[in-house]
Amino acid sequence: VIHIGGIPVEFPFQPYGTQLAFMNRVISTLDRSQKEGHCYALLESPTGTGKTLSLLCSALAWQQNQKLKNLQECLTHSASRADPEAMTDPINHGGGFIPEAQSSGNPMSPPPPAKSSIREKKRAVPTIFYSSRTHAQISQVIREYRKTTYRVSMAVLGSRRHYCTNQYIRGTDNLDEQCKLLLKNRESCPEFKNANKVKSHPSIQKGGCHEVHDIEDLVKIGQEVKGCSYFAARSMAQDAELVFCPYNYIMHPLIRDAMEVNISQNIIIFDEAHNIEDIARDAGSVDLDEEALLHLQNELTQLSINDGDTYQPLFEMTQDILNWIDRKVPTLSKREFQRHCSCWTGDKALKELQEANLTLQNFAILYECARKVLLRKKRSALLDQILNL
Repeated sequence: VIHIGGIPVEFPFQPYGTQLAFMNRVISTLDRSQKEGHCYALLESPTGTGKTLSLLCSALAWQQNQKLKNLQECLTHSASRADPEAMTDPINHGGGFIPEAQSSGNPMSPPPPAKSSIREKKRAVPTIFYSSRTHAQISQVIREYRKTTYRVSMAVLGSRRHYCTNQYIRGTDNLDEQCKLLLKNRESCPEFKNANKVKSHPSIQKGGCHEVHDIEDLVKIGQEVKGCSYFAARSMAQDAELVFCPYNYIMHPLIRDAMEVNISQNIIIFDEAHNIEDIARDAGSVDLDEEALLHLQNELTQLSINDGDTYQPLFEMTQDILNWIDRKVPTLSKREFQRHCSCWTGDKALKELQEANLTLQNFAILYECARKVLLRKKRSALLDQILNL
């Protein structure tokens, strides 16, 4: 146990000087974030110096110390409050002391209702989101976590492709679509109904052999109990103090919303963060082609029959984009084999969008129309992407 910044950190080995400096910076950053509401740190350490272990131990030590402080504050607060029953039975309940907020002549007001939502429960201690680029890298981080003495409630977020235990659709190319179709009729997927059996399995509870688990461990449990490991992992993440996930679960707003990942007031760690620029660029980009736009236009044509006010502006938008593409084809330059493109700076791109009739004046109208479509759950993946931009 090493004390860093007044916090006891349990480290599995005698730490190097670089590891001590690294952990000190992590803890000081978290302390500052608590005071200022947010704080960021860009930390570098040479390969082979145990930065993953240092990150995990220091962040978990700070989190658990914060949890202990919160508990002590609650106990102190509870001990300082008089027992309300002292008003009617002073001898047996504190010698007649009553809460300061209450005058002796007023009847007791009922206590405020307890907040029981999952999101409120999580505010008791910040959740650590530890993200890496690939699932293979996440597996390596979990192996490092096994070396520590810390054991907190954990979850590993992953895709249906990695987690699915339904033998009839597992491994298929269109697994996501088939899963969503099955969920429309929940009786069609017995694994989904048994997701709680995975979540409550003894082996992943405190002291179980899979208390520290990876995706493969949860899949094996799901296959054993014939339950859905994907939805079990999502449910576990709602209550977890440590969540492992790929970058895009944090960076991409659509994926973050779909997975119900709440990063507000929580601790986010990006491991190997030199990839973040590309991930952020991908999250803020969308690929459109004529075939997809034509398909979208056909859908909007049918929908406009019943609600022209909402769908007609979106139809006209797709038509304007298609016309703009036709006008730009002759100006494209060849970059690679059978690939032509044109690149613009930000100001030039804005002018190009104006040529496609996507201006600041009509954007608000288009955005509101797209928002209404999404609220009605007549979802189009392409509209999702356009609205996200």
